[in-house]
Amino acid sequence: MESFSDPRQDLADAERAAAAPYVDYPTTPAWYPPAVGVWAAALVAVLGFDGHALRSAGLAVLIVLEVLFIAWYRRKRGVMPNLRGAPREIAREMRWYVVGVVVVVAVVGAAFAVSSLLAAVVALVLVTAGVAAYERRYEVAAARTRERLS
Repeated sequence: MESFSDPRQDLADAERAAAAPYVDYPTTPAWYPPAVGVWAAALVAVLGFDGHALRSAGLAVLIVLEVLFIAWYRRKRGVMPNLRGAPREIAREMRWYVVGVVVVVAVVGAAFAVSSLLAAVVALVLVTAGVAAYERRYEVAAARTRERLS
């Protein structure tokens, strides 16, 4: 006995499965945006250090911290989200995030031309606020995606 499924239902099931890594995930901890802001501020501050050895050591520490964070994040979420394959609601937010990163880098770069300390403070504020805004917008986009696919 053969059974045939509805192709539309099969397509909807496949779309739900493809969206799952983007919409079914643990909540990002509240400390995440300020931690990213502190890391970015530290990076900018280290780039302003005089002396190759001190700058290199600072960058090495920050790179190790980033690698450890990415490993933790992958264990927590099970996957690293990326733009390719993201549901349209989430892809839109990811594209706006990239635009925001470009703007923040430009503003921090302009501040760095004045003072590395000023640039570090600007990075702390803008990155923390930007990541917090992205997290909120991502959650709204994920909820819209879940609703559309239900």
